[in-house]
Amino acid sequence: MSILLKNVLVLDLNSPVHGKQSNILIEKGIITSLNGKSASKEYDLKGKTVTSGWVDLNAQFHDPGFEYREDIVSGTKVAQAGGFTDVCLSPETYPPIETKSDVSYILKKTLPQLNLHVGAAVSEGLKGENLTEMMDLHEAGANVFSDGDFPIWNAELLLKALQYTNSMKVSIFQNARDAHISANTQMHEGRVSTNLGLRGEPSLSEELIIQRDIEILKYSGGNLHFSRISSAKSVDLIRSAKKAGLSVTCDVGIHHLLFTDESIGEFDSIFKVIPPYRSEKDRKALVKGVKEGVIDALCSNHRPFDQECKQLEFDLADPGNISLQTFYASLLRISEDIPLETLIERVTNGPRSILRLENIKIDVDQSAKLTVLDPHAIWKFDTDTNLSKSQNSPYWNAELTGSVVGTINGSKATFNQ
Repeated sequence: MSILLKNVLVLDLNSPVHGKQSNILIEKGIITSLNGKSASKEYDLKGKTVTSGWVDLNAQFHDPGFEYREDIVSGTKVAQAGGFTDVCLSPETYPPIETKSDVSYILKKTLPQLNLHVGAAVSEGLKGENLTEMMDLHEAGANVFSDGDFPIWNAELLLKALQYTNSMKVSIFQNARDAHISANTQMHEGRVSTNLGLRGEPSLSEELIIQRDIEILKYSGGNLHFSRISSAKSVDLIRSAKKAGLSVTCDVGIHHLLFTDESIGEFDSIFKVIPPYRSEKDRKALVKGVKEGVIDALCSNHRPFDQECKQLEFDLADPGNISLQTFYASLLRISEDIPLETLIERVTNGPRSILRLENIKIDVDQSAKLTVLDPHAIWKFDTDTNLSKSQNSPYWNAELTGSVVGTINGSKATFNQ
């Protein structure tokens, strides 16, 4: 089947028709013309925008183990409706993704509208004590290795993991938090935590681990990715490491570019996340890091939780919120601080490079991985529109601007409107 996207505005800095209205013809999953005339399936998309397909580096679908929060089927629908053609899943399931059969379980449940990339555990049981069979996991299809929301606290284990995976050309994803400093903390340490009487996690917790891991990387070689950085000094440390020629990358959670510790207000547990939202100074530094290219990618940090886990006293609530379906609305809000073209690059080829996927662009002979957007659509995120099994969103019952019209993933076209 051939597909024609008519009268659509291209937003892709790498495309020869960037900023122009085009008629994109897709045949057998390949873009064959940017001035197509007809196809077996045609979509008139005047007033709509198309980008390369979006890639998310860090989402939890809680499958297997907690499928009532999210599973691969519901997560796929949420991600596709949010504009994604590719999602890398955290290994933090129950049991964790740490065997070949675990990887196979994920890949066999993958649906055609979304490519799932498997993040496998670095350590057995995510405990930071013994390495998993990393070569077997990679051969089974694991794209990256991490311990999910748990930091790789064991320096020796991280050293061995970096050395062991160097020849595989894959990255170790590190959630940079000192396991002892961050223990039993509830939010960012600062004026707000003091006023609320909550135990805070200082930025030092993140920055110490980043400093330590950069020194380990200098010694070991390999590829190290800092997942969801949150502080101003973290940006500076990674900037310096890159200038020194180290193979280090990083991403930031989409909501960390929008919210701060002030967002917690009167103990709103929706804003309890890992890593914690930090100060306005930190948020501005993250924005600057994205602009400068120090921060390579944006991620969703999608963490679905049932109401029984979130509607509790702040110190008892689980950390995390959902963000995939509302990702574009967040991007448009951030575009007040960062050019939209830059943001799109950070959710397309930025994360693709980290996952060692081929970079793509909207051009002839390129794979058809596309995201179609309506920047003017106004909609409400509530029980009628939410596709996730969970509702822990900071946008719940809010009116949002910007919606995803659909995605093209090869020969699979999925339109939401």
